[in-house]
Amino acid sequence: MKNSEATDIKSDTKLSTGKWNWKELLAIIFIAVAVYFFWSQRKELRSLGDSLRNTDVFWLSIGIVLTVAYVLLQAALYVYSFSSIGGKISWLSAIDLFLKRNVIAVFLPGGGLTALAYLPSSIKASQQNKQQVHHASVIYGFIGIFSVFIVAVPVLLYLSVVQAKVPGTTAGLITIVAMLAAMAFFVKSVQSKGRFYRWAIKGRPKVETFLTDIFSFDLSMKQFWKATLVSVFIEIVGVVHIYISMLAAGVAPSITGSIVGYIVASIFLIISPFLRGMGAIEVSLTFILKKYGYATVQSLQIALLFRFFEFWLPLLAGLIYYLDRIRQVSFKFFKRKT
Repeated sequence: MKNSEATDIKSDTKLSTGKWNWKELLAIIFIAVAVYFFWSQRKELRSLGDSLRNTDVFWLSIGIVLTVAYVLLQAALYVYSFSSIGGKISWLSAIDLFLKRNVIAVFLPGGGLTALAYLPSSIKASQQNKQQVHHASVIYGFIGIFSVFIVAVPVLLYLSVVQAKVPGTTAGLITIVAMLAAMAFFVKSVQSKGRFYRWAIKGRPKVETFLTDIFSFDLSMKQFWKATLVSVFIEIVGVVHIYISMLAAGVAPSITGSIVGYIVASIFLIISPFLRGMGAIEVSLTFILKKYGYATVQSLQIALLFRFFEFWLPLLAGLIYYLDRIRQVSFKFFKRKT
């Protein structure tokens, strides 16, 4: 009996040690990637610092407050995405989920779509049915793209009329439509066990189990459209952020330029595979703003302020969330070594 208990304790110790080794390695990799990322973006950060020093403090403060609303709306999108498949998530857990996945999306290929597979420990502990998290994540990802499409179509039609075309926007919209159609087709095929689904699982029992677990859910259309409405409000916040960035930069604001600039930036965000559209968004937004009569320096300052509100601030908030976990892992690591 004693030998059995000793074996169990030894086994548990090995498992625990292996678990912490894996977490420690992940923490080190995460820190290394973060250091490289910030080092590679040092020029933009310096430019952003110059922009912040030359902005109207009042409008800068308003933009920061609006960023808080942006994070809360993202959390609301998670709340309604869970409701649409009969699940439930608290607001605090939803905020935690968004901020942490937002950080992961910066460093993983595929951006936001790849990050949807990540589950924070707080979510794992709070959810009785873990598959609901995956189901809600599928809905969240689809709606996030769908709302951009809803707003983008009239904007791109406007662009075609006024001939203020931006290279890549048409191809980007086509890509978004293709992504939405593929996602809808795939889920429908899995749920109805259609021809594509049968081909995908043929001779692959693990794939069948995975697809069934992830995509088998009943969707409440009422909650789905509520989530879509929230997502449209997120797009509106983005437009207002550009408008506020114009005011903070001390230039005459343009609502049309804000709308067009935001949609074009969103398209590049969705189709960009790395770093949440880093570089592509700044260039495309600067290009658009120059079309509306802003000087190159003014356009770049507006673009940098917009990215400060919608990229850098949420990223910083997410990193702060992670710092406590990294501190705990590092403390245990060094404590064991000593």
